[in-house]
Amino acid sequence: MEAIAGCRRDPSRYLGFVEVHIEQGPVLDSLDLPLGIVTSINGSRRYTGEIVGLASHAGTTPMGQRRDAAAGVAELILFTEQRAAAVPDVVGTVGMLEVPAGSINVIPGRCRFSLDLRATTDEARDSLDADVRAKLDEICQRRGLSFTLQPTLAANAAPSDATWQSRWEAAVTELGLPLHRLPSGAGHDAMKVHELLSQAMLFVRGGNGGISHNPLESVTVDDAELAVMAFQQLVQAIDA
Repeated sequence: MEAIAGCRRDPSRYLGFVEVHIEQGPVLDSLDLPLGIVTSINGSRRYTGEIVGLASHAGTTPMGQRRDAAAGVAELILFTEQRAAAVPDVVGTVGMLEVPAGSINVIPGRCRFSLDLRATTDEARDSLDADVRAKLDEICQRRGLSFTLQPTLAANAAPSDATWQSRWEAAVTELGLPLHRLPSGAGHDAMKVHELLSQAMLFVRGGNGGISHNPLESVTVDDAELAVMAFQQLVQAIDA
């Protein structure tokens, strides 16, 4: 452990941090653009949760007397989708959904779920977070359900440094390419280095509709070469 601590670098020796990364999304591909300028890395909050109701017979329990845990989560999913879609650059996802020991003829008594809430600013993220949690409480009270919600991650947004973002923009412009600015919804190394140094990122177009975390994720040799050339332009401009 002592040896690791000895490797710590002095931030004052560095001008900043720049990173080139595949977009991991469909925006650049849909616009037919090879490169994009990152304006901010999204902040996020993640949870795992469970709603508890009452498992009862699917045929004999009238609709108005049910305490359906899965229906409660379904309502929360739709609210999260609609609430996030109402604000630019805000996203909300329920990526895990499980009815433990579920059966085709039993009303779900329990339903486990995840929440992934992201936005380009901490304020927008926290506003979404508060609204989703308030809606969860309201749904459960109205439907006669209870819930637990466990935070698993909280990460602050990392806005790009204006000076370094401008340097990326100048480098892309020098290559004769159009500028397109976009936020990063995924996390990156720059998100942590941001706590110590000024940072800015360049995105490279992802092929196959920008699909990511998938064997079809790819970049072309031509786009990679443009990214290298932009990096060279940025470094040479600093040296000049």
